[in-house]
Amino acid sequence: MLVIGHRGAPSIEHENTISSFKTALNFNVDGLEFDVQLTKDYQLIVYHDFHISYNNQTFNISDLNLLELQSFHFDYTIPKFEDVLKICPSDKIINIEIKSTVIKNTKLVSKIIDLVIKYKLQKNVIISSFNPFVLLEIKKQNKQLKIGLLWTKDISEKWYVTKYSYKILTPYSFHADIKYINKEISLWVHGLGMKLFIYTVNDKQQLKISKELDADAIFSDHPKILR
Repeated sequence: MLVIGHRGAPSIEHENTISSFKTALNFNVDGLEFDVQLTKDYQLIVYHDFHISYNNQTFNISDLNLLELQSFHFDYTIPKFEDVLKICPSDKIINIEIKSTVIKNTKLVSKIIDLVIKYKLQKNVIISSFNPFVLLEIKKQNKQLKIGLLWTKDISEKWYVTKYSYKILTPYSFHADIKYINKEISLWVHGLGMKLFIYTVNDKQQLKISKELDADAIFSDHPKILR
């Protein structure tokens, strides 16, 4: 079972930062997972939430230019997507999760694909999303790239989050929420020839469940979870 650093190694360093990714790699994880979205001026950054708080104000990432975002002073640095790709090894899984408030974000998809090709990471990259329309756009623009369908039963997610999107996507991997995964779903995933990735596995009980369900990989905040 492979271990993928969920946003790097957030149990040690601030999530989705260069230091977090380097720390995870230093612990010899099998891969990295991180979130990518667009700023107002169409710059790709690595950041999870759609909004950010600063000086008692909350801003939408999509309403901020990159320079505005960089002018905020935090105790961590929000990296550009390209800067993260520069440190990604060619022998590790690189899971890029697309965060998009736009149903079909053609510009975001094309920019991600161009940079993945630029850094010759096509073979080890998996592009995942809860949004099947974004994943369809990936397939439309580049059929060679592997895609991962994110799935949960959490009621806070959008209407389009369903495991049945596999019918139109034929994804490489199915990324299931540890809170809702069970043996039936595991058998269904593997029966369709998909890899089963489980998120977010952070304690011994969750690890036990993942092993019992024959997970191919887990996303974890703890790079040493198998030790």
